[in-house]
Amino acid sequence: MEKLNLKATGLDLSVIFVRSVKARRLRISIAPFKAVRITYPAKVSQKTAQEFFESNIEWVKKTVLRMKDIEQRAVKPVELPKIDVKQSAEYLYIKLKEIAEKHNFSFNRVFIRNQRTRWGSCSSKNNINLNINIVRLPAELQEYILLHELVHTRVKNHSCRFWDELEKYVANARQVAKKLRRHSLRSLHYAA
Repeated sequence: MEKLNLKATGLDLSVIFVRSVKARRLRISIAPFKAVRITYPAKVSQKTAQEFFESNIEWVKKTVLRMKDIEQRAVKPVELPKIDVKQSAEYLYIKLKEIAEKHNFSFNRVFIRNQRTRWGSCSSKNNINLNINIVRLPAELQEYILLHELVHTRVKNHSCRFWDELEKYVANARQVAKKLRRHSLRSLHYAA
């Protein structure tokens, strides 16, 4: 892992390069209150990773400025009450099953975890991963996330076809997705 300070880019920011045996591709991660992180596969040289970073510098600058804006508007994290993980996981599983049965969806397995970056996901084998912190959201957003993942059992991407299918179950799905983006997963992650 190598850390750089890139004042030359016009931004006062730290960049961390991380070589990972698990990485399959070059990736730039930018989040509020964190250094810019470049993760690259073991077979790729750091020089190539730096060139990748430099080729994306305009996007990085734009995204970092957006993150700095979020940092400035951020309120002091609120200490959230602990949730009963077992009870919450059971609730989410039952809710997912009810919605699936109501709308004729089928899924394989369900995994419920305290994830840092995602509310949910659906694998190619129709295994659904859900974030335990979904229980902290308003009912409308809970249902949106569950339906979003269930629709992925039929459409594996976020194409127009996916959104058209989701609209059959969630009115104004894109607007609801925007509402969901206002909820910070990072502040919820450590509370469960």
